[in-house]
Amino acid sequence: MAVQTKAPQARRSSLGRVFTIIAGIVCFSLLAYLLVEIVSQFVVPPPARRLILVQDVPLPSGLPTPAQEKLLIPNAAQQTLLGPGVAVDFDGFDFQALDEATHRLFLAHTGPSPDLLALDKNVSFNATRDGPFDGNVIVFDTQQQKIIARINIPQVAGVVDAPDLGKVFVASDTDQSIVFAIDVHTLKTTPIVLNPLESPDALSYDPVGKRIFASDPGAPANPNVTMNVDRGNENIAVIDAVNDKLIKYINLGNLPLLPGEKVPSNLLDLKNSTIPRYGHDVGHNIYDEGLQRLFVTSTVLPNGDDPNPFVLPPRGTGEFYEIDPANTANPIVKEIDLPDTCSTPHGMNIDEAQQVAFIACTDFDAATQLFENLVRVDLTTMTVIPFAPQNARLESGPDIVRIDKDPSRNIDVLFVACAAGISMFDITPGHFHKLGDEIVGKQTHTIAIDPVTQTIYLTFIVGGRPVLRILKFNPNGQSNL
Repeated sequence: MAVQTKAPQARRSSLGRVFTIIAGIVCFSLLAYLLVEIVSQFVVPPPARRLILVQDVPLPSGLPTPAQEKLLIPNAAQQTLLGPGVAVDFDGFDFQALDEATHRLFLAHTGPSPDLLALDKNVSFNATRDGPFDGNVIVFDTQQQKIIARINIPQVAGVVDAPDLGKVFVASDTDQSIVFAIDVHTLKTTPIVLNPLESPDALSYDPVGKRIFASDPGAPANPNVTMNVDRGNENIAVIDAVNDKLIKYINLGNLPLLPGEKVPSNLLDLKNSTIPRYGHDVGHNIYDEGLQRLFVTSTVLPNGDDPNPFVLPPRGTGEFYEIDPANTANPIVKEIDLPDTCSTPHGMNIDEAQQVAFIACTDFDAATQLFENLVRVDLTTMTVIPFAPQNARLESGPDIVRIDKDPSRNIDVLFVACAAGISMFDITPGHFHKLGDEIVGKQTHTIAIDPVTQTIYLTFIVGGRPVLRILKFNPNGQSNL
């Protein structure tokens, strides 16, 4: 019996030793793997990013100090306002424009944004708005790499260069509704006064007809009573860029709906059910020189007094207009509905070589699985180019869209400046696809690109201070998809 009991114990002991050896091998292998990975982190450099930081330039404040305000900004004292400043409540930036001949970059520093102020019920809408120092245009010399001037224009929004005229035009998004023409050499400003409450925003330039087109989404007459805009103020303002004079308005606010365009009855005009009660938004506009047409993003507006400050337009009411500015009687050539995933189109740009418009859609609603995405429209047929929205997804808060074409590389790149980052796409003919996203700051919704040096300029707030961030695009880099 003793011999019989020792055999099972020997087998168990042998199996235990085998298990211990195997476990030891596994543990040592895992430890060796981890050590190799740790060492590789120090030895092997990480893959290069697509956007490479070159420099950060501190910018002046959107509002000067009380002591500086008393100076009333005479020319002799202006240089005191070019130093690094601090951000103010509801501070922000908007469009940029580079004048290549003078190497001067014009930056719209809005100061306290009226759009953001309107969302804060604890702030009187006009409390910090429309003052003589509320926002400015910062002029940055890209060759000297320094700020050379600050032009005190309140609530700056759109900025566009007219290089053949030696001018930059900026929209002052105030109740006074003024578009300023700036001489790029002397920086002298000439006001072009629009109708009250036009609230000009995005601008584009027609180099053949020498016209500026200003998107006027309008402003409420009394925000303390209603946030809705009179439909008569939802226009495209056409400006003579040579003589700095208003030519006419093209109204979008009172346009009828397209057949089949579904809008809830409470958003229809009480007297004419074919017209949206609150009109049409007037988004970004771009003039296509080849087609001699103006293209504008739009949407049917919801009730601005809705208790939900983030209420979306009715789904499926995103619109895109083709306009002939020379046609006085009937300037609207065609209107199309955008996909359901683009009910709130905003930023837009055009690749004239392909005659394709790229539209940034700001829709976001987790409950209905709406998310920001890029939509393309064939301008020759005015049809949406089919593409899966999930493959053209944007970072949150998309705004300004810019295209960079570098003849030294075989890739055309489209950048969408978003609040949460920069989304990039390869738009080379026949190769449309997303390159990835880069997080290079916070609230990076405005972008400018030097087409000669391919330098990228972003403006935003860092640590409570306004900053101009300068970057380079690396075509061989990697980004998050």
